[in-house]
Amino acid sequence: MSPRAPLPSPASLEERRRTGLAWRRALVLALPVLYVAGVAVGANEGHPAAWLTIGLGLAVAVLGAMVPEEASPSTARTYLWTAGNLAVALASVALSSRPPWAALLREIGALGAGIVTVRSIASIEPDAGLGPSATEASTRDFGMRDLERLALALVVIGWGTAAILDALAVFGVAPSVTESAPLAAASAGAGSLFGIGAMALLAFGIRRLELGAPPRALVVASVSGVGLLVAIMLAFATKVRADAAAALGSALAAPAIVRLTRARDAWVVARRGRRLLTLTVFGGPVVVLAAIAASGHGASLLVLTFALGALGVGAAAPRLEETFLPMKGALLEALRESRRMARDRDARAAIANTLVKLREASGQIPQAGNPGHSPELWMLHPTRVCTVDAAGYLREREAELPVSVVDIAKDEPHRTVRVDVLRALEVRRADLRPLLRWLEDRGALFATIVSESDEPDGLLLMPAGRRGEALTIEEIRAAKELADAFVAVCQARSAHERHLARERELADQVDTLDDELARLRHAASIDNGRHELASSRLARPATVGIYSAPSRLSYDALERRVEQDAPIVLVARAGIDPVPFIARAHLSGPRKDAPLVIVDGTSSREHDLERWKDERRSPLALADRGLLVLVDGAALPRDVQVLVARALLERRPPWEQATPLDVGIALTSTMTPDALMEEGRLSPELHARVEDARPIELPGLHERAEDLFSIVADRLAREGLRVLGRPIGIDAAAFSRLVEHPFEGEDAELATIVTRLVARVSGDVVRAADVDALGIVEPPPVSVERSERKHANDG
Repeated sequence: MSPRAPLPSPASLEERRRTGLAWRRALVLALPVLYVAGVAVGANEGHPAAWLTIGLGLAVAVLGAMVPEEASPSTARTYLWTAGNLAVALASVALSSRPPWAALLREIGALGAGIVTVRSIASIEPDAGLGPSATEASTRDFGMRDLERLALALVVIGWGTAAILDALAVFGVAPSVTESAPLAAASAGAGSLFGIGAMALLAFGIRRLELGAPPRALVVASVSGVGLLVAIMLAFATKVRADAAAALGSALAAPAIVRLTRARDAWVVARRGRRLLTLTVFGGPVVVLAAIAASGHGASLLVLTFALGALGVGAAAPRLEETFLPMKGALLEALRESRRMARDRDARAAIANTLVKLREASGQIPQAGNPGHSPELWMLHPTRVCTVDAAGYLREREAELPVSVVDIAKDEPHRTVRVDVLRALEVRRADLRPLLRWLEDRGALFATIVSESDEPDGLLLMPAGRRGEALTIEEIRAAKELADAFVAVCQARSAHERHLARERELADQVDTLDDELARLRHAASIDNGRHELASSRLARPATVGIYSAPSRLSYDALERRVEQDAPIVLVARAGIDPVPFIARAHLSGPRKDAPLVIVDGTSSREHDLERWKDERRSPLALADRGLLVLVDGAALPRDVQVLVARALLERRPPWEQATPLDVGIALTSTMTPDALMEEGRLSPELHARVEDARPIELPGLHERAEDLFSIVADRLAREGLRVLGRPIGIDAAAFSRLVEHPFEGEDAELATIVTRLVARVSGDVVRAADVDALGIVEPPPVSVERSERKHANDG
């Protein structure tokens, strides 16, 4: 059993279906041609020229049946109708006679082809952007619909009349009209071609504000002219009848027009269509005259002359094309040349030369006091604009670009916004008026975005100058190519400007930071001075009276501990204030500019645990980088002691802080830390922080006999100034009374005695009687007193 053949794929089935459909179409289109061929054979008209035209007709039928896959059904019908009309027209030329049925068939095809041609012109695809709206706004009285109706009427009347005349002859209704039918058909063909050409030119004017429609309309007019020239040449230079020549010329033009109106690239159509128009306008008369001359006898020299003239027209076509360009192509040539200038390595020279060239193309002549409008090259990120002055020197400045110009231009063809389009929409679109005013203030003709991708890099603005015509698609495309040639320049200069701006910003920031640093240094110096002043105020009682050996030993030990930035433990009997000694030592240590924070352990305010955890009020925060003195620290609650100990151990406060905690610690009490811990008054955690510190015991006043006089004199002087406005002194007798006093209350008792003495002193010196009056010491015997007085007098 033989294996089964594999099933064809869906793609191959679809290909077969399309191929079969194309051949069926070709067969339908070829049937009239084959019929005409049969008639020619039956009439013995099988001369070579006849078979050539019939072969061309069959070829047109086959090729015309191959409709592109992407074509819509209406487009496919249009292609088939025009191809069938051309095939019939070619085949009918093979007949030397003019049978009415063949003429009728040809005229019906020409009528259909004329209708689809007119509709193709009327349905030329509109541009994207604002162009179609501008066309609608500027053609309210006579638009494309009115033009289409007029052209259809001309085609229908012309070819319809000829078809009716031949139909009357075919059906024998009015055989007498047979003689007038050829003239009517020839007139219909010529009139149809002329009407289609005129419609294309009118469509060119109506849709002048669009970019894609005008070049298509112009090339349609050229093709119509070529068809008319072909008809004239066939009529004069060959044996083809005038009506058949007119039909053939119309049939040749119809498929070309239909395809040109649907051409994708309007820029290519514009370039080739302008060349065709040039050859038609300048070479057409030469060809017509040559054809007329060829119809005569002995006109070989004249035909040769016309042939040389046609060759001359072809050779001069590039120069002759300038006739059909606005301002003879000055702007287009300037844009192309400027694009070459934009490749200059020197960016500033490239920009300056380009702007000068564009200003020359606008027709402006800079004069003293009236430089005219300069072309502008805008660079974004940051926004700056480059112009040229009357002398051609580049000027660059900061400016503000309207956001709307970029938003509108990015949706326009070739990302170019045209002033004439905005002006046509000025009444209907109020949102476009600010942009129009901005462009008119600069005398602009158009503005094109400079971009490499969707993100714009700049904007090229061209002044109108003396320009009055609408822009062409070639000029817009050339402007876009020129603008894109400046992408690298705009990006590089924008990056350069951004770097300069960042450099200036950084310089400003550095200056600001320098000022801020100077301010902070000034503030820090003030704070340091404030801390030093506060410490000096606290240290004032300890600034005098450190002469005795016990005092000197204790203070030197304290000063060494401060210098080493080590924990400090001071043991002082009740009544001795240790703070002045710590403050004086602090002023000579490494933290002298830092704060000195005193915490009184006996104060209920310092017992608040939440206060110690507050990053603003906590003594730990206030003492950061300084010295924290816990006066009677054992009196603090245990949880406060633990919190302080852990913060010192971990160098981390009980709140979030980026920098470590840097606090020196000093603990004062009336007992050693070991004794305090044994009694349970000092937590083990806080004890561990100070256990390496050897306790420093401060001597009492009774142990500092050498210091007592300076201490008493200093305190009397200051108290006198405070109370009496003058310093108070003390004589030797009075001091001898005080030196024997035990001062069990230490500094507190001494302060009370000094206050009482100043309150009762009658002069500027405290006498022994003043001391005796206090009752703090027993008065000496009289003899002793007299001997002392005598000794004083002798002294």
